[in-house]
Amino acid sequence: MASFDFGSVTDYKFALADDVTANGNTVAIDTAGFEGVAFVTSVGTSNLNADASQTIAVSFLESDDTNISNATAVDSGRVVSNDVVNASNTAFQASVVPTKRYLFGSLTISDANVSANVHCLGALGFPHNAPTT
Repeated sequence: MASFDFGSVTDYKFALADDVTANGNTVAIDTAGFEGVAFVTSVGTSNLNADASQTIAVSFLESDDTNISNATAVDSGRVVSNDVVNASNTAFQASVVPTKRYLFGSLTISDANVSANVHCLGALGFPHNAPTT
C-alpha cells in the first residue's frame, strides 16, 4: 500500500470550457514533471447521440512550447485509449503518453448539427518525483 494519498501523485490542468459547435483546440496542458496524462472530457447539456452519429472525436497534438502552430500529432502508439465523446452528462477519458512538454486536445465534431457544453482537463500522473506536494 502506498505511503501517500492519490492527490500527492497527481496534478490537474485546465484545458477547455466551451460550448462546442465547431472544430477546435484546447489550450496547452503543461506536463512538466509527469509521464502520462488522462485527458478528461466532461459533457453537460448536448445533442450528442452515438446512434445518430453526432459525436466529438478527440485527437492530440504536442509541442515544446505553448504555441499550437508549432504542435505536431501525438504518435498513435502513444495514445493508450481514447473514448469517442457521444453522450450528455458523461465524462470521457483518453490516456496519452506525450513525448513533448505541452499537450493539446483537438476536438472534431461529426457534423454541423453538433452542440455540446464541454469541459476538458488533463489529469497528470506518474510524477518524476513523488509525493508532489
